[in-house]
Amino acid sequence: MKKYRLIVPLILLAITAYCLRQTRKDAAAPDKKTETQSLRLALDSIISEVPGKVGIAIINATDTLTVNNDFRYPMMSVFKLHQALAVSNQLSGSNSGLDSLLTIFPEEIDRETWSPVIGNHADTPFGITIGELLSASLIKSDNNASNLLFRHIVNQAATDSIVRSIAVDTEFAIRYSESQMKRDHSLSYDNNTTPLAAATLIFQLLTDDLTGVPHKDQIIKMLSQVDTGHDRIAAGLTEYSGAKLWHKTGSGYRNDRGELTAHNDVGFIRLPDGRKFALAILICDFDGTEEEASALIAEITSTVAADWKR
Repeated sequence: MKKYRLIVPLILLAITAYCLRQTRKDAAAPDKKTETQSLRLALDSIISEVPGKVGIAIINATDTLTVNNDFRYPMMSVFKLHQALAVSNQLSGSNSGLDSLLTIFPEEIDRETWSPVIGNHADTPFGITIGELLSASLIKSDNNASNLLFRHIVNQAATDSIVRSIAVDTEFAIRYSESQMKRDHSLSYDNNTTPLAAATLIFQLLTDDLTGVPHKDQIIKMLSQVDTGHDRIAAGLTEYSGAKLWHKTGSGYRNDRGELTAHNDVGFIRLPDGRKFALAILICDFDGTEEEASALIAEITSTVAADWKR
């Protein structure tokens, strides 16, 4: 009995010492749940009075935070990222590559859409490579380039199917081209995504976790050169000298109520302190100006960059 009377106090002493060490350790380390909750409250405060629906998703290697993710937001030109991945996948199973030449005829070009690259071609047949179309679609968000990729390389249904086969989160839909949505603006609501699905896709691409995309290095480079939406996510990173951004924007029409159907930016961010994360900010049915919607995206980005997982 004496032996057991000696062992029990020793066990209790060891347990007490362990608990004290854990308490000190937990006190020294930041509480991730508290950090996330604090950021969520800050984001909720920013969007609480916004005249529209705002969805946010943030992802890094270990954590995810979403706000208003239970809704499918119109993607608009954000879908051109999905399209690029499908084009790359489709080329891998054919004899074509990014340097393959296509002949484009004047009747294939819409002169009344956003088309800073393709719309400038003369009214005669011309040759252009698939890679040049992809670059125009991603970097300049050229609508004709996107329409031509759907027509010549991989259509909308196949694009949706291909991206579903390689994406972790499939809460998205791609049904219509830019030309179809131009004819009927209401169709833009059917090209949609949750914020988390959009953030997850670009996170997969930038962290080398996306298979079936043989030209992903070229696509990643194009995303770093995107020439639209400088007043959105990029504007929220101005205080971080040396920050890197890979992203795709999307801008919508006005609906019957005069609201912006969409104003979006989906990106992958690398900050100078080493933090890396994907951020999707999607705004739907916004009763305000494009400048106000962009400023909201910038404010959300700045808040996330300041508080997200140091």
